[in-house]
Amino acid sequence: MRDLAYYDMRAFLSERQIGDTATFRLNELAEKWACSDKNVKRKLKKYQELEFCQYQPGRGRGNASQITFTQSFQSEIEDFIRTAVEQENLDKLLTLLQLDIPREWFSAVSSEMNELFGLHTEKGDQDILRLVIARPFSILDPLHTSINMESSLLLQLGDPLVRFDTMTNTVMPCIAHHWKRENNSTTWTFYIRKGIPFHHGRTLTSTDIRHTLEKAMQKGTVTHWYLRDITRIELPSENKITIHLRTPNPFFIRYLCLGNLVILPHDIPFDEYKWISTGAFKMTKRTSQKLILEAFDSHFLERPFLDRIEFWLVKDQANPAITVTNMGNPDNNDYTDHATRDYGVSIVTFNFKHCTFSHQPAFREAFYHLLDPQRMLHDLENHEETEASSYFFHKSSPQKRDSSKIEALLKAAQYNGETLQFAVLSHAKTIRQGHWIVEQAAKFGISLALRVIDLSSEFYQASQWEDVDIAMSADVPSTDIEIAFMDFYGNPNLAPQRFLAKKELQRIEELLHQARQCAEFSERDHFYDQIEDFVRDNHLLLFLEHLTKHQFIHATIKTEDKHVFGHLNLKKLWID
Repeated sequence: MRDLAYYDMRAFLSERQIGDTATFRLNELAEKWACSDKNVKRKLKKYQELEFCQYQPGRGRGNASQITFTQSFQSEIEDFIRTAVEQENLDKLLTLLQLDIPREWFSAVSSEMNELFGLHTEKGDQDILRLVIARPFSILDPLHTSINMESSLLLQLGDPLVRFDTMTNTVMPCIAHHWKRENNSTTWTFYIRKGIPFHHGRTLTSTDIRHTLEKAMQKGTVTHWYLRDITRIELPSENKITIHLRTPNPFFIRYLCLGNLVILPHDIPFDEYKWISTGAFKMTKRTSQKLILEAFDSHFLERPFLDRIEFWLVKDQANPAITVTNMGNPDNNDYTDHATRDYGVSIVTFNFKHCTFSHQPAFREAFYHLLDPQRMLHDLENHEETEASSYFFHKSSPQKRDSSKIEALLKAAQYNGETLQFAVLSHAKTIRQGHWIVEQAAKFGISLALRVIDLSSEFYQASQWEDVDIAMSADVPSTDIEIAFMDFYGNPNLAPQRFLAKKELQRIEELLHQARQCAEFSERDHFYDQIEDFVRDNHLLLFLEHLTKHQFIHATIKTEDKHVFGHLNLKKLWID
């Protein structure tokens, strides 16, 4: 088997290859391989000795060298994959998949590749599921996680005080087996199950719950705003905890269901690479390329049906995350495409904290009229998504646009073609839409400079957003869409808190506060509508589309849980 440096070279030289031959300079490969020119020559001579190629050095300093390959690149790739499958070498295989290689080349060996992914039963009846992700996991710290895929993992690794049942829309017992509220919903007492073990062996007590809540109450966390009404926490015993609030809040218990508030041990410093909690799965390995979870045999509720879950990184997939790869063979009948068509909403937001034109209602309205979601979906041949006019899928409907108003509105806003920074997140579809918006804006004299922000490494860095004028992003709900709606407007890492002016945020918070005082959904929903009317009437946010999430799930994967917002409950999967 050729080494990965060889395939990296072949991918790099493929576009300039004529027949079997390509020309290059030594310093190009030295940069590619991060080594000296001398080491490049050694590698090339070694490849020649192994009869992979013929290497002809350039004559004289700086002259191009020449290499002629003895086998087609595609056949080499197919041979590599078959050997990797035989050796079960996923690390090498997935490193290969990060290279710039045409995906259609994998179709000839897709069945071999799929042997390594999906479902397996190994020696000792170990049931293993290998999943594919298209980007590395970012932050897995519950106090700082705001991305849906990461948030869904928190509830596999840990358990909250109580849980929210999406089937019945009710709060159910979890770590707490019972609770009561008193004094007009300002006093909440929870009774804790006895004998709940952490992954490191110690038994959970009310001290761990207080520790978790106190950490989550600190400013700078994504959970701070949920818990800011807590005045004190009492521990009557190891299995009982009482939380006091400064104002009535019948909705408070719903916050405690969140994955961001899974209970962590007070005696172990948190390490997102060595997760310790009570969850049905425990983390056994995490690198930039893979994440491995194993069933926690002593989970206090129910052991998972599967023994191990493995996440493997394969960049440049069509979807952000898919359950089983099925790469190169989309017509394989063993896999069913489970599509979630209300998987969140994409929006455009104005940065009131940097862009002076954001404060001009006429400018925001002009942008509203040029940003026609129906036309964008048509032009980009995106027939799956639907136009959004609300955070909630069931409330959305097409909105009227009138491009004839744009010129007068821009004039009223005193906009004269200044270049504005327009940010999008690093997803292939989002980048395509970003280019479309830039081109559409240019037709009306609005100059936008497109900036791509990496979702895995740059999303949480405030400095990346400070000089952004306008941004397009998406919000994907958690399992509790009401909490997700509140989080969208209250989470410091999300667009409204990042970009809207204090006055507008204050009005939204007033309405959210009133909603939290209501015991019934119909009463709360009245305030949600007021928030969205306020946002739409003032063009503070521009809703674009509701997203569709695809998961290719093997026919032998079974679950009793419905698919909620594009993520399976890994604890409830089994093999038929």
